[in-house]
Amino acid sequence: MKVVTVGTGMAAAEFVERLRLDGFAGEIVMCGDEEFAPYSPCVIPFYLAGEPLETVYWKGSDFYGRYRVTPRLADPVVEVDAERRLVRTASGRSEQYDRLFYAAGARSWYPRPDWLDTRGVFGFKTLSDMVAIDRYIREHNVGEAVVFGGGFIGVDAALALWHRGLAITLVHRNTRVLSQMTDEEGGQFATAKLVEKTGMDIRLRTTVADIVTTGGELSAVRFSDGTARETKLLIVAIGVSPNSEPLRGDDKGVPSDRQMLAEAGIYAAGDVAVTPHAVTGEAGVYATYPNAMRQARTAARHLLNGDGSYAGSVNTNVLKKHIDFPIVSAGSFTGEPVTWQRGDVWRRVYLKDGMINGYIIIGDTKMSGYVYQLYVSRQRVDGTIRTILSSPRHDAYYRQVTGCGAGRASGRGYGMQGVMAG
Repeated sequence: MKVVTVGTGMAAAEFVERLRLDGFAGEIVMCGDEEFAPYSPCVIPFYLAGEPLETVYWKGSDFYGRYRVTPRLADPVVEVDAERRLVRTASGRSEQYDRLFYAAGARSWYPRPDWLDTRGVFGFKTLSDMVAIDRYIREHNVGEAVVFGGGFIGVDAALALWHRGLAITLVHRNTRVLSQMTDEEGGQFATAKLVEKTGMDIRLRTTVADIVTTGGELSAVRFSDGTARETKLLIVAIGVSPNSEPLRGDDKGVPSDRQMLAEAGIYAAGDVAVTPHAVTGEAGVYATYPNAMRQARTAARHLLNGDGSYAGSVNTNVLKKHIDFPIVSAGSFTGEPVTWQRGDVWRRVYLKDGMINGYIIIGDTKMSGYVYQLYVSRQRVDGTIRTILSSPRHDAYYRQVTGCGAGRASGRGYGMQGVMAG
C-alpha cells in the first residue's frame, strides 16, 4: 500500500509517525509547499524571537530519513483526482496513492495581496515567513515594526518581535485585541495589561489603509485614522483560510466523519478539517494543535486497524508565549457570566443550564486544566463555581475534597474551594 500526505505539517508528521511506530511498512510520500522538515507552527515565533532554528523541528530535522519517507518539497499540490487516486503538483508532477492523508493546513488572507511585492511586507504563518522576516531584520537593522491584525496570530507576531527588541505598533479594527478568543470586557482587560507590560502602541478601531514605498521597499504605513508611521517592516496577520481547494474546489474546509474520512480512501486532518465540536456538535474548522494530533492518530488507527473514532474538537485557545501573561479561553461566551478579578488575574465562566458554556482565564493558568475538564465533562457547577474562581491556590479544591489541610486558608477572604493544576 502506498500512502501520500498532502502537507508536511504537524498533523501529517503525527500521522506518518503513528503508521511507522505501529508497523506500517509500505511506501509513504509526503508532499509539501515548503522545503523544510515537519515543524511546529506553535514554536516558529520563538525562532523569530531569537531561538535556534533547530528548535522548530519538534520531531527532528531528520524526520524524512528516520521514518523512511520520500519527500516532495517546495511543490504545492494543486489538484486531487480522487477517481484516479492521484495528486498533481504545481510543477506538473503526478503522484499515485492508495490512501491519501489531506492535511494541507491554512494560508494567510491579505486585503491587498500586492503589498507583499514590497520588500519589508510579510505574512506571519509559515516557517518560510519567519526565515524571511529574520533575514530582513538583520540585513536592514530594523528597530520597529507595524503589525496589522490583533487576533491570535497578530498578537503572537507582535510579542515575538517585541521580545526580540523591536518597538511595536499593533493596529486592530476591533475594540480589543484577541477579539475571537475573548468577550468585550475580558478583551479590554487583556489589551490594557498587554500595553502595561510591553509598552506596545496598540491602536484599536484602526486598519492599515495604505503603504508608502521607496524604490520598491517599505518606508511608511498609513492608518485609517489619517495618521502614519515610518517603518521598514509591516506584518500582515488579519486572517487565514483552509487550503481545501485542491480537494474540494473552495476554501471552506474538508468535512470529515468520525474516522476522519472525507471520502473513500481520503483522510483529512488539521487546519483544513471540518469536524463536530465535542460539546456542542457544531461542525467547524477547529484549528488547534491538540485537535490536529487526535485527528491524525484517529486516521492512522483507522487505516491500519479499521477502527477508532474521533470524539470531536474543542475550540481551546492558549496564548502564553514571550511574556508571563497567559490568556486561555474555550467554548461560547453566552449564558450567565460569573467573574472574579484581582490584580493581573481575571477569570470568567459562562453558565448555561448550570454547566460551563465557555470560559476565559487571563493572567495565569493555574486552574485552566480543571476548568477545561469541568467544561468538557458537562458537570453542573452553578453551586460551586463562584468559590472555585476566587480561590487563591490552584490546589485548594483538591485539598478540600480529599480533606487535606482544610481550614488552613480560612480567614484569608477567599474560601477553600479552588481547582487543581491544569
